[in-house]
Amino acid sequence: MDYPKHLSEKMREEVAVSYLKHELRKIFPSIEGRDVDDLMKNKEISRPRDFWNGLHGISMGFKLKNILHFVTAENVKWIKTKVKCAKLHFGCELESTKKVGPGKICGQDYLEYYNSKILEKDRLLEKLHSLRGERSQREEDPIIAVQKGGKIFVLDGNGRLARHLIEGIEEINVYLGSIMGEKVENYWLATSLLIDVLTFCYQAIEKKDDDLFKKYVAILGDMLKSSESGKKEFKERALTKKEPYRSKILLAIGDDLL
Repeated sequence: MDYPKHLSEKMREEVAVSYLKHELRKIFPSIEGRDVDDLMKNKEISRPRDFWNGLHGISMGFKLKNILHFVTAENVKWIKTKVKCAKLHFGCELESTKKVGPGKICGQDYLEYYNSKILEKDRLLEKLHSLRGERSQREEDPIIAVQKGGKIFVLDGNGRLARHLIEGIEEINVYLGSIMGEKVENYWLATSLLIDVLTFCYQAIEKKDDDLFKKYVAILGDMLKSSESGKKEFKERALTKKEPYRSKILLAIGDDLL
């Protein structure tokens, strides 16, 4: 089985590379944008496998941001555009948003709150400059957001959105994904995640704990049903060749799923 074609779409890769440039420059300030470009073009990096596994490793390993499913889901369509900051919703709570209200507040509410409290706004602006420095190229990197149900939520770039709002900048560069349907479907399932769950399956087999084994198999089955590429990775890379583990797990998963 070949990998689904949508995993190789240029716009999806552009979103991923933009994210990697932003995060790697944050962690390693000496890295230049072209360094990340060269890394992603390295012939030793297998596409799509190593590319998307790499995005998962950096986004989850460093920042606990689960953007992989959205960027790679077949039913999420991506464009690069500009959006009014006031129309965006924060994707998480920041220290500065909690003063406005709980949850994922709207940029307009954030703007109105701080515009009505000038001293508090000035203190926040001073703190932002101290923490994030003067405006740099990183502050202009596109944020990543998804649109669903008439609202746009930020996946990555909440700090940049907050700074744009507090500095009175009306628009922000956005990689915008539109979800077609109720949930994301047919996304890249990280190979390392499959390996982790399989490790617990092997341990259940060794302990002869059939109930625990069935629970882990059920988890694997639920994971795989939403990912064509995950099924391929499961059989070709994640699942051990060692018997009787391999045969037992394949039998439990079932041919109809794989």
